[in-house]
Amino acid sequence: MNSILLRDENDIQTIRDFLSRLPGGCTVVDFEEQVQLASVRHTTRLWLGKQGLLAFAWVDDYNNLVFDLDPQQASPKLEMEIIAWGAAIMRKRNAGAGEPSTLDASCQAANLERIALLERHGFHRDEIRSLHYARSLEEPIPEVPLPPGFELRAAHGEQEVEALVALHRAAFGTDNMTVEERLAIMRAPEYVPDLDLLVTASNGELCALCICGFVELGNPAVGYTDPIGVHAAYQGRGLGKAVVSDGLRLLRQRGAKRAELGTSSENLPMQRLAESLGFAVVSESVWFSKEVA
Repeated sequence: MNSILLRDENDIQTIRDFLSRLPGGCTVVDFEEQVQLASVRHTTRLWLGKQGLLAFAWVDDYNNLVFDLDPQQASPKLEMEIIAWGAAIMRKRNAGAGEPSTLDASCQAANLERIALLERHGFHRDEIRSLHYARSLEEPIPEVPLPPGFELRAAHGEQEVEALVALHRAAFGTDNMTVEERLAIMRAPEYVPDLDLLVTASNGELCALCICGFVELGNPAVGYTDPIGVHAAYQGRGLGKAVVSDGLRLLRQRGAKRAELGTSSENLPMQRLAESLGFAVVSESVWFSKEVA
């Protein structure tokens, strides 16, 4: 077994092929979006064996260790090297920042093998969880009209990326969206420009967002409405519910039978919105953190 840093598009295609044939299914979320980011590519390492790719890992911009490995080729040495790679990146980041941050990771709550792996290597479970919602699009979709003075439209493309980033930050009250990250979403192969939905006020200001699309490239059976956000100045007017309901109808028109979205266990307003539109929790992910000395 040997390991290499990600080199080029051929290595990215190797990872794609690897993910498509994993016996237990891929555990990496938003691979195509993430791999658009230079920061992710710079922290991606591949482990190779005689039969080809054994595993890969990166640490994203939010200090999350993201990895997948072939369970049939797993070994204590491979596990240790994956965790060590993540820890090494965090040591470098912490040294540059001058303050310690943990190395984090998440997985489906039902993935007992991954949970055991993380706990073997010193990760501790956090209280926060990610909730995964779904609803059938063969059931009626509530009609939720926009209030007077507001309109629905699709994003105008990369020319307004800075405004889209500003809207995201104003909606979520964080800096957890950058121009590079928004461009990565818009340049991913599965991105559908006219399903990148916005609500605008009469003065043209961006008020709410809902990015819709399809979970699998080329397969319209399962769609998603995620992320969803409303500018802090416009919250409480029903804009979020209205833009999501329009998104659900557009997904159904394109052949989707099911829609999914996700939110944090701490985001009670989004949970209420999802449930008001017929979504129900179908699974959850648990989060872990590890101190890096």
